[in-house]
Amino acid sequence: MHTLSIGAVFTPSKWANFAIEKFNLLEKWLNGATVFDPTMGEGSLLIALVESALQQGHLIENLPTQNLYGVEMNGQYYQNFLEKVDKYRLAPVNFVNADIFFLPNNLRFDIVFGNPPWQTFANLPESYKEIAKPLYFKYDLVGKAQDLLLGGSRIDIASLVIQKTILENLQDNGEAVFFMPLSLLLNDGANQSFRKYKIGEIAYAVEKIYDFGTEKVFENVVTRYGLVHFVRNKQTIYPISYHRKENEKWRVFFARPLLYPLAPLSITDTEEGNPLENLSLLKIFKKNIPRQGVNTCGANDIFFFKKCEDFDDDTYLLNNEFSLPKKFIFPLITAKNFQGKPAIKKWVLLPYKKNGKPLDWLEIEKYPLLSAYLLKHKSLLENRKGVMLHAMMRKDCWWAMLGVGIYNSAPYKVVWEAYGKTTFEPQIFEGHWQANQSLQCFVPCETEILAKEILAYLQDPAIESYLLSLKMEGTMNWAQAGKIKKLFVVEKEKLNDY
Repeated sequence: MHTLSIGAVFTPSKWANFAIEKFNLLEKWLNGATVFDPTMGEGSLLIALVESALQQGHLIENLPTQNLYGVEMNGQYYQNFLEKVDKYRLAPVNFVNADIFFLPNNLRFDIVFGNPPWQTFANLPESYKEIAKPLYFKYDLVGKAQDLLLGGSRIDIASLVIQKTILENLQDNGEAVFFMPLSLLLNDGANQSFRKYKIGEIAYAVEKIYDFGTEKVFENVVTRYGLVHFVRNKQTIYPISYHRKENEKWRVFFARPLLYPLAPLSITDTEEGNPLENLSLLKIFKKNIPRQGVNTCGANDIFFFKKCEDFDDDTYLLNNEFSLPKKFIFPLITAKNFQGKPAIKKWVLLPYKKNGKPLDWLEIEKYPLLSAYLLKHKSLLENRKGVMLHAMMRKDCWWAMLGVGIYNSAPYKVVWEAYGKTTFEPQIFEGHWQANQSLQCFVPCETEILAKEILAYLQDPAIESYLLSLKMEGTMNWAQAGKIKKLFVVEKEKLNDY
């Protein structure tokens, strides 16, 4: 018996009924369509279908329950479902306790109706990662192994279930209806391959999307989610019909990718809407591409300080406790600095050279205060997690961070708040200010003239309108560096010093 429970999110009957109604699933089933739930949990979607028929006055003995099928990996969920089988006269032989990716027989159905697990590859149980890794290649979601180690680690396993079942469990021209995380459609980066809407040579169309907005469909879930309708053997036609729950009402929008074919969907009020249609993308060099801030990888308490005073000409006293060389301490931008308050409220330790490379230990030992401080925290620093960080730490550089490079030395930075905002308000920071992790992003600039040119470009109202069209306001993905980078044309140039 399988005991794993991966990203299980059960569907309340109210919302199962919503899906049944919106896509006319009851009538299709009653008229002979086969329905399959590939990750059925305790069977709430299939049971909702039967209950809908009973509420309409159909007799249980007259229902085509033999046309309902399901698979569930978790043995306990499966047993809980079997206890309900007799009441609804479901055929036990149609339901299997197995992993959807390793069925002995891949039967095909007219309708796939499911709520797959919501969990990224990085957060899968270690015992399942090695099992899942080749599946991402098999079902056309990654191109090379490194993709799963870097940004691709954020690919949601829900995309894997959708790709697999559309390819191997759906009849030609069949329909699939899934509750799913909307990151697959609306987020940049890891989920880009999913937006090919294709597995090998088999295409499928995104027909309609219901975005639940702030509606609490699933308790204790912070992921943005929705209900999406797919059709096999059909090309997606833009714009896609996009319905969003706002103030207790469903509003109709139109969804399409802008900038490039696999871009996240932009959501607009009109069928032809494109906030970027009159924007000329600005040309920049590689050294000026947008960057995220300094990422301590969970060691803020070691690298960030709330108080800083002169100790002597070469040394600061930090947090009234630690003395460290001034040359490695820099002002850290906080939210208050975007509110007209230029005073420094936080400082960051960067044990790095001016070229953005971490100091080696021989260099650190030239500064006894610095070496003593780092050694005091060595155990904590060595136990930080992260694939990219560990690649640096394997070079005996356990004090390294992410988001540090030659760009940190830029004398001017155009910085904006990238996390949890609803407005886009970049501003120039002069000097050696450092951006704070994913909370802020910036464009490094070598001159004030360039900084002012980039600031003027980013202040174009079209850019904020574009960000709002991605429906990521208030989330961690509001205006991250990768998203803003797409709004520039990057020309090749050697990465010179600032």
